[in-house]
Amino acid sequence: MQIAIVNLNLDPGERAGCNGIANALTALAPQATVKTLAFAELRTGAASVVDVAGVVLGPQGTPFGAYDAAFLPWLAAWLRGTSVPVLGVCGGMQAAALALGGSLEAIDGSGAVAGSSYGDRPKVSGLVPIEPLPANLPGWLRPYWTVATTAQPCAQSHREQVAHMTDELVAVAKSAPTPIEAWAHRERPWLGVQFHPERDWETGGAAGKAWLQTWLAVVQAGGG
Repeated sequence: MQIAIVNLNLDPGERAGCNGIANALTALAPQATVKTLAFAELRTGAASVVDVAGVVLGPQGTPFGAYDAAFLPWLAAWLRGTSVPVLGVCGGMQAAALALGGSLEAIDGSGAVAGSSYGDRPKVSGLVPIEPLPANLPGWLRPYWTVATTAQPCAQSHREQVAHMTDELVAVAKSAPTPIEAWAHRERPWLGVQFHPERDWETGGAAGKAWLQTWLAVVQAGGG
């Protein structure tokens, strides 16, 4: 089983977030082979994901206002052409929501970050209880759901959050600071999480494992 992580950082040399996800996935699924691709490689056709069982959209550290105007239309078209399960983590979750017609806002509700810098915008960080919304789960996800029904802490690190989603997506988790902590596509095997399920397993964030295991189960089943 091969999984591709798409590095959404503008600097493809920034791989720390993707490396953390790769390590977590291989810890949970030792049989998996994980490769990391820069999103620019996919845009130019220098790389593809035709040989993979699942794709992760990794986190990024730059506001999407710094990306070129064709990035989100490209991502939307690429997503719709992808037939395997997709997981968006933090910035990857935001990017997919934006590409499908959603919007972002700063975590204090003061509007989306403009330009290429987060400036002094406030940040959610550390362990925050994530409350699943199992009543909202789409049918494709229900058979694989292993997340606890009660709020459990997971690692957070973001200055923006999804403010609005199109009807294609449904919220499947929330927290006190972030109303949309996770979303799922209603029909396609796509899951997005604002938090970092791959982090802090030894220091209180082990609940993130269940989110990754749920997605891995969908991948192993061939997409639900």
